Formats: sequence, structure tokens, C-alpha cells
Amino acid sequence: MRSIIIALIVSVVLNIGYGQQERQYSQFMYNKLAINPAFAGALPSTSFGLLYRNQWMGFEGSPVTQSLSANIPFLDQRVGVGANLIHSTIGISDMWTLSGMYAYRLPMGNGFISGGLEGSIRYYGVDYSNNSLRADQNLAADNAVLVENNTKVVPNLGLGAYYADKSFYIGISAPRLLQSNIDFNDVLLISREVIHFYLMSGYSIEANEELFFTPQVNLKFAKNSPVSLDANLMVDFGLKYNAGVSYRTGGINSTLGESIDILFGMKVIQPLFLGLSYDIQIGDLGRYNKGSIECFLRYSLPGDYDVDVQNPRFF
Repeated sequence: MRSIIIALIVSVVLNIGYGQQERQYSQFMYNKLAINPAFAGALPSTSFGLLYRNQWMGFEGSPVTQSLSANIPFLDQRVGVGANLIHSTIGISDMWTLSGMYAYRLPMGNGFISGGLEGSIRYYGVDYSNNSLRADQNLAADNAVLVENNTKVVPNLGLGAYYADKSFYIGISAPRLLQSNIDFNDVLLISREVIHFYLMSGYSIEANEELFFTPQVNLKFAKNSPVSLDANLMVDFGLKYNAGVSYRTGGINSTLGESIDILFGMKVIQPLFLGLSYDIQIGDLGRYNKGSIECFLRYSLPGDYDVDVQNPRFF
């Protein structure tokens, strides 16, 4: 019966007309391309990223996300293109998103400002034949429950703007602007995709040549949903390692917020960066899970740039 309850909760979360629908990332500062198309081409050389997130471990049917990304600069970083393939599962639901990004960058002050455009195709699926779905009675006997498998494919468009120099960045974006119908039954129109707006920023403070303090924030807003804020403080040392702590607002019936996240990153070798995070749930949901883990891996191809000029920090 617990699986039925989880499936119903997931169905409400995914298909209700208003609410947070997009996946969250504790290491948003490394995974900007998933949030802001204007970040395409912002890295000094072609880079590939892998991400794995297991949210609310130990909770049956909890969200799991994997992603593969590519970020490619052209024409001395004046033009950038990017791509994201994201796969997420929650309970018996399945979601694939394929996105392509284009950005154009112009000099501004001591840095660059860019505008970005994103086009995407998203697949939604629900598998009622999944072995994890159990019930006390035959689901087919209940006319209120749809037991056939359902799928939906919807396109979308997004926009973003991003500014960065050697010590500061700020970006605003809406990756999915079209409020597409995501009802499996096209006769009805109860469920739509909701526009999510993101505002992210970070500033690196140099203590000495090998020690930097970097506060960063990621603000997310969706209609008829609470504003979600991730705020972290990272310490970068030796131009190779960083560590920090992050706080996320929200949570279920919690005045303390949703989670406290422990973050760690390192350059394994010069072109390879590894980021890890562990979220400690502080809301009521924390009683029923073992926290969340996230792993991010980025590989950058050699480029025609001076390593000392390349942003030595981790955003």
C-alpha cells in the first residue's frame, strides 16, 4: 500500500497545474548549463559534464537524476553552444529531457555578458506495470485509477542572460517558457508545465594567492510555489581543492528549512574536476530518509589559453 501512496504523491507533484517541477541541484555552481542557456561557451575550452543525484536515500521511489552535458566555445568565446541530456525517475514515473543551447557573448566592463536561447524536447512516462507498484486489490477493478502505461512528449523554449568576470558572476534564466499541456489524457487540461525563474550569483574574495572565499546563491521561483533559495559558502585553497556548506530553504512543515549540504570539490588532474555533496535533511521528511548525495564530474579539453588567466576558482 505504501507504494500506491508514493505513486499518488508523485503523480500530484508531477501533474498538478502549479508547483515546483524542475529538478534541484546542490552543486548548481558547477551545473549552470542545466539552469541557464547563456552559460554556453562561458568556459575557456570544450567541457563535458556528468552528474548523478540520489535524493532522499532509503525512501522507496525517491528521485534519482543523471545528466550528461557538453559546453563548447567558438570564436574566442564570442559564441557558445551546449547540450544537455537529463534522465530523472520518481517512483513509477520517468522523464527524459534533451536540450540544445546557443549563446552570444560581448565584452562588458572587466568581463563578458551573454544572452542565451534554449530549445528542448521532454518525454514523460508512467509505468503502471512496474513491479514496485503494489495494492491490496486489483487496480483494474477501480475505474478511478488509470492502469495503462502513459507517455507524453512536449517541446519547449528557454532564455537566459549571464555576466561573469574573474571574481563575480550573475545570471537570470527561464529554461522552459512554454506552459505545455502534460496531461496524458488530451481530452482534459489539468496539468501544465510551470515556468521556473532562476537567479544565481557568486563572488570570490581573495584572501591570498591560494585561498579564496566564495559565497554563492541560487534563487528559484515558480508560480504558486514557495521561493526556493540555495546559499553556500565555499573555501577554495591551493587552486585545487574546495569545501563548503550550503543551506536550502523549504521543507515540509519545517521552519528550519529543507537541508544543510556538505560540499567538496577537487581537480583530480588539471583537466578533470570532481564535485561531491551530501544533503542532510532538516525538515520532517528527514525522519524517513538517509539524506541525498550528488556527484559531478567535468572534463575539459586542452585549449589555447593561459592557465593563469583561466578562472582559477571553481565556478
